[in-house]
Amino acid sequence: MRKMASCIVLAAVIGLAGLVSADGGMGSTFGCLTTASSLGQGRGNFGGGVGLADATSAFGTFSYGLSRYTDGRLHLGIYDADFGTKVSFGADFKWQFMSAGQGQGQPLDMGLGGLLEYIDAGGGSVLEVGAQIIGSHPYAISGGSTLTPYGRLNIRVESASASGHGSHSDLRFGLNGGVAWEATKTITLFGEVQFDGNDGLFLGVDFNVM
Repeated sequence: MRKMASCIVLAAVIGLAGLVSADGGMGSTFGCLTTASSLGQGRGNFGGGVGLADATSAFGTFSYGLSRYTDGRLHLGIYDADFGTKVSFGADFKWQFMSAGQGQGQPLDMGLGGLLEYIDAGGGSVLEVGAQIIGSHPYAISGGSTLTPYGRLNIRVESASASGHGSHSDLRFGLNGGVAWEATKTITLFGEVQFDGNDGLFLGVDFNVM
């Protein structure tokens, strides 16, 4: 019954992502590309990804487990938009406050955290600061691997500035829905759809190195 409830919740989040856009804005050049589950204290992952979206992007990440239920992640990438190829960087963190695994009896893994992203916008810049909530549920599949559907909602202040035109700030939101496949104990593959002003498909991979 709990698994059925978790499927319904995740389907609703992913379905909502398919119906709702973020009403303009720059949006993220990195996507979500993580589940709600924490890495675990002292564990580290190197990762990489591409965004086939309104702005095509390529980026690298490093994630580190700050405590048993909290992890942080750094991003660095390039993206191509109407004003040329530019650089973006960012950081996010999450605290896992609900666990569906290890006999916890909860319907979902749930994580709450924050995000920051800086984007060189060609003659200006965009700074995004906000909060995120992530829900996911792991399912064991044949061969000992795991398939984890996930969804993320973020709410952020997006501040844009342009040379000679001042700056302005807007409240924006974004939605991501996707699937993570733990192909091996050290490699996880991601695929997701993003709706947040930079709409499109994001693909990624994480390698556990610590």
